[in-house]
Amino acid sequence: MNYTSEKELLEDFLNGEEQACAHVYNRYFSRICLYASSFVDESKEAEDIAEEGFIRLWQGRRCFESLSHLRAALYQATRHVGINYQTARKRRLNRVDSYVAQQEQDQKSYLHEIVYTEAMAELYEAIQKLPPKAREIIQLSYLEGNSNQEIADLLQLNIQTVKNQKLRALGLLRQHLKRDSFNYLLSLIVLFGKI
Repeated sequence: MNYTSEKELLEDFLNGEEQACAHVYNRYFSRICLYASSFVDESKEAEDIAEEGFIRLWQGRRCFESLSHLRAALYQATRHVGINYQTARKRRLNRVDSYVAQQEQDQKSYLHEIVYTEAMAELYEAIQKLPPKAREIIQLSYLEGNSNQEIADLLQLNIQTVKNQKLRALGLLRQHLKRDSFNYLLSLIVLFGKI
């Protein structure tokens, strides 16, 4: 139906006539899409927002004094849809960013555990190649965390002998370990703060 009277169009629209709604839709859709594009980057999303604005206006069944009043309400409904879309998009992006960050952290932890396991396996193998007394002192010190004095008391040795054996063992380990593994051992030394 082709409307020649604004009053007739408005009455039919308010009475829920589909032809009147289609006429209003066709009359204002392009400008409402243009307005909706201020909320999004893609034209398809702008069309979706504009259509949702029309649906909300149609379902709202409000009374309008004029087509200008109806058009203003249409802009307002579209604005609310656009703002809701932006808010939902930000939340979705925040969830995605949070998930990606968590996955990266998990991956780093996973890789860290692998590196740690491999370095410790290499370290244990190298320790097994040490002379018996040096091996025992290294195990008591760096793997079990005993102090030089505790080792000396436990093995009934002079504290200087413990220190000398540790230095000798470290020199031998340096020869048997890859650079990264030896550096890891050194980090244990720094952690426990003793040679």
